[in-house]
Amino acid sequence: MSDFHQHGLISTLQRLTETNAESIEAELATLTEQKPVSLVMPCHSADVGNPALAHIIGELAQAKFIREIIFSMNGMDEAGFQVARNFFSRVRIPHRILWNDGPGLGAVYRLLSDVTHLLPPPGKGFNVWAAFGLGIAEGKSELIVTQDCDVASFQRSALALLCYAALHPDLSYHCSKMYYSRVTDRIYGRVSRLFLTPLLHALVRVLGHHPLLDFLLSFRYPLSGEYALRREVADALSFRGDWGLEIGLLCEIFRATEPGRVCQVDGGGNYDHRHQPLEAADGGGLHAMSKQIAAALFEHLAGEGAVTGGNFLPALQLSYRRESRDALRRYGHLALMNGISFDAVAEQRAVDSFSRALEEASTPSSVPRSILPSWRHIAKVMPDFAPRFLAAVAEENEPSGK
Repeated sequence: MSDFHQHGLISTLQRLTETNAESIEAELATLTEQKPVSLVMPCHSADVGNPALAHIIGELAQAKFIREIIFSMNGMDEAGFQVARNFFSRVRIPHRILWNDGPGLGAVYRLLSDVTHLLPPPGKGFNVWAAFGLGIAEGKSELIVTQDCDVASFQRSALALLCYAALHPDLSYHCSKMYYSRVTDRIYGRVSRLFLTPLLHALVRVLGHHPLLDFLLSFRYPLSGEYALRREVADALSFRGDWGLEIGLLCEIFRATEPGRVCQVDGGGNYDHRHQPLEAADGGGLHAMSKQIAAALFEHLAGEGAVTGGNFLPALQLSYRRESRDALRRYGHLALMNGISFDAVAEQRAVDSFSRALEEASTPSSVPRSILPSWRHIAKVMPDFAPRFLAAVAEENEPSGK
């Protein structure tokens, strides 16, 4: 039986049939003549040449509904930038590269940092923010869409559905977000299913139902990196430069538009992208990710007036442990019913790590603020920034040898 269940405050647009993919793309090609689409692909230099990125580029070759691709990048020196330019020269769709830690854009960002005192160093969140800024400053695209660069199972049809939900006149959602099943030979998505979802339920237990929490709990995969935003909505959003990017954006979208103008779109199953270690020697991994997600969520809840003093944190820790135990039990049963691998010891180890991360996130000084201001705010505090920014982008993307 197809899943058509509607739950929560937003619309869930399931993929009930696979027969209309070609007609969706054909209709999109017509719709985007009047409402162009910019596709944002945040990348690190290490992504260049990876099979997943090469696969995505191949899939996009026939995407007639995309006006341009913005590869927003960091982690490159001059030689790396030239390697990236050569690699992306095979892309058939008009495209540009933002070299966000390069000398040209770096100098422009430093001018902005002197005014806002908010800019963190380049990374995924910064890359997404910069690319959105390019789309907003130029004003040529109605819709700005993101796609992670490490999705080995990428299908153009999923991206088309995401855009269709925002552009079709009978739908016209201000924001559409993709969800998908992170299942191959086992169930992945540990931060989402063992940390964030149990944490949101624990917060409801402690704080009671809150409009922001109910909104976040409406999403099947709130940490997905694929979403489409109307340009005028994107203009009003601040971004986070750390792993709190996705949850922070959802909180910003909650304030910027009505839940009835937000939907989630079925991106299909077996969605496979790069898997992070639980804890990494460089301080990264899923532990650091969950810590930054929790810190972003606490900050937004405080901004919504939620009372988080007194016994809030001890009660939240107890509630999270209870909710995570329930999650472990349910996912163990789900794996058993489907005959797929389930490592109960490793899953419990992840929950223990997430519990420590939650405790660490409750100390604000342990997670530096990583806020990137909205482009609407930038236009107010530094009106000449957009022309400087666009000039630096144009200079970086001049043909080689000019």
